[in-house]
Amino acid sequence: MAQHEAEARAYTVTGNPNQNTSSLDERAANRTPVHQQGSSYVEISGDVNIDRKTVKVTGRSNLPAGARIKGNLAVKNSLLTGYTDEATVQKDGSFVLRVQRPGIQGSMDLTVLFRPADQDDPIRNLYGSGGEKLEGPYVYQYEEKEQLRQEVRIGAEFDPEQEQSTPLVKPVWNKPKDYGSPKVWIKPDMKQEGNYYHVYARSNLLEGSDVKLTIDFPGRWQFGYDDQTKVMPDGSFSMRVKKPSLANRYTMAISFEPNEDIWANSKRVYGASGEHLSGTLVKSADDKEGSKRIEARIPIQPKS
Repeated sequence: MAQHEAEARAYTVTGNPNQNTSSLDERAANRTPVHQQGSSYVEISGDVNIDRKTVKVTGRSNLPAGARIKGNLAVKNSLLTGYTDEATVQKDGSFVLRVQRPGIQGSMDLTVLFRPADQDDPIRNLYGSGGEKLEGPYVYQYEEKEQLRQEVRIGAEFDPEQEQSTPLVKPVWNKPKDYGSPKVWIKPDMKQEGNYYHVYARSNLLEGSDVKLTIDFPGRWQFGYDDQTKVMPDGSFSMRVKKPSLANRYTMAISFEPNEDIWANSKRVYGASGEHLSGTLVKSADDKEGSKRIEARIPIQPKS
């Protein structure tokens, strides 16, 4: 999987339907940009339309004409690659992406990406070669050669068998005071919607931390009930898994396990083996002595 695709797989921010006000509230991005075109404060929005063959994004932005935007479509629990498109921003800031729809069923993540490092010099100079001049809620970090850089992302999560249209989602961040502390906490909130469990969580984990969601079944192994994502700029994250159809009792587990491949800033805070982690959620990792991981568990009793 290409680096862009791997990093962008599940950066979609979705909302918490159990709260009236939350930094994870799902809402359509502003349809008309407020800041002038080419401003360092980037605004981007759009509508997603799904048919049998194509996922089409009709987008709006205040990016300059000629900027290149990428779209990536991924299917949860699948290693399919190549479902991408690239568009050029027009004079009015608009763009259109058309991504081929994969021929398999399942929940899908769509990510729209603007990365200054991939642009021609005039546009790259506007935002900085590493995106360091970018501002606004659509700005995310990524790591390249152990250096943190910035890009613009927006996305949507949908099941094409159940939805034909959806807006791109605007994130609203609320960073906790102890963000980035090695004493890690996670506060998950789970809701069942149809055949899926949606998990929305707050934490003080650093942006870019890899978290996983799995379902543990008592006394047996079962595959295909898992998801993973990277933590958002305020420590929040969201994932979803398909509801098991046969088991009537199981546990949902959210985990974070540092390793040599985590971002350099996270390695300094948590340790390459999680040796600096502390708090009530800390567990011993299995791979080597002294290594630690974080695990939060949610017992589930399915609705009838």
